[in-house]
Amino acid sequence: MTPTPGARPEAAARPDAAVEHEQTPASNRELAVLLRPVAPSIALAFGCGLVAAAAGLLPAVGVTTLSEHALAGTLTPATAWPWLAGIAVGLLGGHTAYMLGTGHAHRVEASFRTDLRRRVARLMTRVPLGWHTEESSGRVRTALSEDTAKIHALIAHLGSDLGLGIGAPVVGLAYLATRSWVFTLVMLLWLLLIVSISSVLATRTSRDSTARFFESEKQLASATVEMVDGITTVKTFGLTGSLFHRFSGALDEYTTASHEWMRGPGRPMAVLTALLSPAATTVPIIIAGWVLVRQEVIAPVDILPFLLVGVGLPSGLINLSTLGNYLIQARDAARSISALLAEPVLAEPLHPEPVRADAGVGVDIDHVSFRYTESGPLVLDDVDLRLEPGTVTAVVGPSGSGKTTLVRLVARFWDVTAGAVRVGGTDVRRASSQDLLSHVAVVLQEGGILTGTVSENIGLAKPVASQEQIEAAAHAARIHDRIIKLPHGYDTVLGTEGAHLSGGERQRIALARAFLADAPVLLLDEATAHADPHSEREIQQALARLAQGRTVLVIAHRLATVVAADRIVVLDHGRVVQEGTHDQLLAVEGTYRTLWEAQQ
Repeated sequence: MTPTPGARPEAAARPDAAVEHEQTPASNRELAVLLRPVAPSIALAFGCGLVAAAAGLLPAVGVTTLSEHALAGTLTPATAWPWLAGIAVGLLGGHTAYMLGTGHAHRVEASFRTDLRRRVARLMTRVPLGWHTEESSGRVRTALSEDTAKIHALIAHLGSDLGLGIGAPVVGLAYLATRSWVFTLVMLLWLLLIVSISSVLATRTSRDSTARFFESEKQLASATVEMVDGITTVKTFGLTGSLFHRFSGALDEYTTASHEWMRGPGRPMAVLTALLSPAATTVPIIIAGWVLVRQEVIAPVDILPFLLVGVGLPSGLINLSTLGNYLIQARDAARSISALLAEPVLAEPLHPEPVRADAGVGVDIDHVSFRYTESGPLVLDDVDLRLEPGTVTAVVGPSGSGKTTLVRLVARFWDVTAGAVRVGGTDVRRASSQDLLSHVAVVLQEGGILTGTVSENIGLAKPVASQEQIEAAAHAARIHDRIIKLPHGYDTVLGTEGAHLSGGERQRIALARAFLADAPVLLLDEATAHADPHSEREIQQALARLAQGRTVLVIAHRLATVVAADRIVVLDHGRVVQEGTHDQLLAVEGTYRTLWEAQQ
């Protein structure tokens, strides 16, 4: 009657429980380091599991002793009540100890998971801004939700379940050995035989089928994402049949691989689970007990503790296999979370220098070179520019020439590889991020609309801004008239209740932020890229007003939008190949005239 409060539905055989994962020392170290703060709590829960296992043995001992007194005719209230009390203590104490350990572990895990998510969130505010433009948001989402959930099972259940899973068989076998070491040896050999046979069968059949199963699972996931993300484009060209055919083929492969796994490693695991169930374990106990009684090795009453205790012993082995699966998942999660937490952060200066704005804020790009990785190619190569306060500088060039990288280095999305970027005469690496970004307004081509009201989206540039200031910025960005037509005006939550904005309208929301920020340096990255002709005209008018008196650095794909710029810089393969006004550049052979003629 060993209690098995740790047995949960997750203990059922699953494909991932049979996978032969690579257990590298590095991943083990990552998991150990990650769990170090909660190790004492896991140890405490383990102790509670051992206590639960020991207490769970009392009912079986009590029932056996009472039966022996009954057969011997010595059962009296004086002999019965202590053992009845022991049975009650065992039943109540076992569950109480287990629940205390598990409950404590859950509380610790909830606090640990909250702290872990905060660490990841804090890291996201400290990595270079460019990291967010290059890295998939799915990686962060997975770390914050799925990976921390995998860690949950290990912290919340490992200690108490492991204590119970180990303690119940050890304590149980030790007690049974005092009743009959021969009978105990028979049981132990039976358990070892079942586990060994199942392990051999699983090992022989798992490698190929398991590899195929997980590969097909990845292919199905990829095909599903492809179908969902590409359905609009594919339907436009009438190719939905081919898209669905790829998804259907991946689904068929996944189904076939699943069936193959069930016929392979899944079958031995199912057999193992069935043979170790209490009902199946009863059969060898009865047979072995009958033989030993006939041989007068044990008394008939000695079969009783083996029936009461022995049938529950294998359940600990099944629970341990589930814990092994938890450990595999947690190791993978720890590797992912540790890699994310190890991302290099953008260093903040201990003694920041202020960005000076006494006589306007200019920008110096001083012989800047940049590569994304230490061994990667140069994206920018010795770029040297001076942006005078109050001027407009346009950066143009072929795709991949380094235009976006150059503009984002000014806002310190990354740190330069060589050279320096100075805003207001201060190296951006020596200024605090808050001070730098208070002097620099960035308008990216994506617009950057967040889930929230229109006022909240515009107010991101200045959280303390009044409603009047927000509306004034919207007027300046020529988006006010569109906003008041939304269901709740400035209180409309974007993306709901039909409040969907076009690309050009989203861009004007971003421009309203720039007006509200009122920063002396303005960085524009293809601000009209997603705008229709009407919106483009509105954006250009708003930009003309926004640029007045500011130092502007603008990336342009359509050269016609920057013909009035004070200076046009032409990049090609990361190097400045031409500089001048529109008329000057058009008057000579070169990259600019080639690009201009191609757009006419």
